[in-house]
Amino acid sequence: MEINNDLIVQWEPKIQKLLANTFVVGMDRDDIAQELRIAIIKAAKGFDEDRGVIFHTYLHTAMVNTLRTLISRGQRQQIDLSLETTVTDEELIPSSILKALEDPVNTFEEIDFNDLLAGFKLTSTERSFITLRLEGLTMDEISEDLQTSAYKLRSVLREKLGDFFGQ
Repeated sequence: MEINNDLIVQWEPKIQKLLANTFVVGMDRDDIAQELRIAIIKAAKGFDEDRGVIFHTYLHTAMVNTLRTLISRGQRQQIDLSLETTVTDEELIPSSILKALEDPVNTFEEIDFNDLLAGFKLTSTERSFITLRLEGLTMDEISEDLQTSAYKLRSVLREKLGDFFGQ
């Protein structure tokens, strides 16, 4: 795959879409965008057409993994809440996440993804499912990307999130 400026320009709308719903502690939007551009270049260098995966899927996974890494680093830098501070369940996890599992396109902007990650003990696969679903991938695309049943993951998350809200 040819690596040049056109490659970045071609995928800039994807970067902007990811930026619209991403917050990383200690980084501004320009820094995050630059990290995603670097991820595009690395993905293009590492892409192997012979593996039977389309570049878009490979790139999407690389970009999401880059964001996860940045978010994890940012969270490690956060100052822990004081022991005297009480936080209610609703402050940790917005209730709109349940709705987002059903209608991700129309609810993605309402969700603070960092709150979701902080509030639940989710596996990396469950976090990946939520990320991919909220970005609008179909259940079949998610199953292919994660090499597991997206329907089963959705069911597990509904149980976890439903239990949290007493549903």
